[in-house]
Amino acid sequence: MAEASVRPQWVLALSPVIEVPREAWKRLVNVFRGVKDISPETALAYARDKGALILDVREPHEYQAGHAPDSVLIPLGSLVGRASELEPHRDSLIVVICHGGKRSADACEKLAKLGFSHTFNIVGGILAWRKAGLPVEV
Repeated sequence: MAEASVRPQWVLALSPVIEVPREAWKRLVNVFRGVKDISPETALAYARDKGALILDVREPHEYQAGHAPDSVLIPLGSLVGRASELEPHRDSLIVVICHGGKRSADACEKLAKLGFSHTFNIVGGILAWRKAGLPVEV
């Protein structure tokens, strides 16, 4: 019987990939999912200069603790059922934010399947937004 410390050859082959920093890994996964990542600063510029909608997909209690100004809250679990509320923005830019970037990427993927083709994921979510010193409303 093989020792527990001996790993199959395919695990060894994946080791360099797995050791990639977490944010880089998430961005790579998003590329394969067709999700377009942008920085919080770019998202704010899109909202300010191009009229992009900022869609927050966190839960209400998270949103109430602080959110991007003029953002619209539709929690990820309600997104498909409430997609009709986004219909006026179907051909506009939609930048999606969550806490750390995972739920917003999932939301971008769901919106793309519903025909919203101009969606962007804010990398790092509200954590990165705050870290960048961008405005937050409570």
